[in-house]
Amino acid sequence: MTKPASHLKNIEHNRFNRRISCRNKLSTTSYLWQKIKLILLSLTHKISKEEALIQKKHLSQKRNLSRRKLGIVYNVFDGEELLEASIKSIQQAASYIAIVYQNISNFGEPATPELEKLLYRLKNEGLVDELYLYEPKFNQADNHYNEKKKRDIGLMLAKRAGCDYFLSMDTDEFYHAEQLTEALKIMRGKKIKSSAVSIIEYLKEPTYQLVNGYTFAPTQNKQDYIFYVPFIMKIHHFKKQHHNSLNFPCTVDPTRGLNCNEKFYLFEKQLVAMHHMCTIRKNLARKYANSNLQYKAENSSLTELQHKILSFDFNKNLVEVSNFDGIYVQKVPNSFDIDIKK
Repeated sequence: MTKPASHLKNIEHNRFNRRISCRNKLSTTSYLWQKIKLILLSLTHKISKEEALIQKKHLSQKRNLSRRKLGIVYNVFDGEELLEASIKSIQQAASYIAIVYQNISNFGEPATPELEKLLYRLKNEGLVDELYLYEPKFNQADNHYNEKKKRDIGLMLAKRAGCDYFLSMDTDEFYHAEQLTEALKIMRGKKIKSSAVSIIEYLKEPTYQLVNGYTFAPTQNKQDYIFYVPFIMKIHHFKKQHHNSLNFPCTVDPTRGLNCNEKFYLFEKQLVAMHHMCTIRKNLARKYANSNLQYKAENSSLTELQHKILSFDFNKNLVEVSNFDGIYVQKVPNSFDIDIKK
């Protein structure tokens, strides 16, 4: 019986992963092997000596983190122009980083030719431990089937890598690594099993931060609309876990909540928050055309929202604070060093 192409490709990915050991297995042998690998890459000029030194520093940090093994898995189809900066924002807090990606969107559109090139470069440079190609299933009764399935696969990868905690992320999501590390300490100390954090959204540029709302908030009662994102979850190695927002303790994306909401903790925004670059894209129309928002709204409302975003001009109002559809926008530093034009 002929194996499907995606199966063969994932087998090849796994072979590649066996040749280059993952950061989560930071035993003395693994640590020494990875140091030797970096030296060989430097000697063969596949990476610069400077980059090798940086990776050696990260490797030492990962070894120190091996006691609490946080696995972070990205769900990727587009928005790859933000991916590398996002990974760099969290890599010092993670023991294992993987990417579950699609070559075809849930609506049948092919990914850009640059996507896999980027993913393999990140893998070769040691920023990513594992890649997994997912082929979407169409015409499912559950409109969110593919997104939940990808996140479940991400959880499976983190489990298989021996991680104790799991965080699902998208390409346009950013965290401060030191906040992640501190939050993980709190979770371990208080034996917290599931958590969520507030969202800080940015508009059009990584320096325009929304103060009191979200671009996707309902037209009515924008100020009262509160939305969160599931955060770090404790992995149960002998209990089935899957993604579903039913019965999750707070309002979240229907593809994100895990069915483990015991010992739940909602982190204060001052301690840790997810920084969402959801409207920062080279091609915003492409994002909305392949988003689950298609299930929630008519194309006309998405087009209207997209037009409002693209026509937003921070400098039309005040110098320090502007206004977007009833939401305040403030200018902040580009703390994640995002440059999608590069």
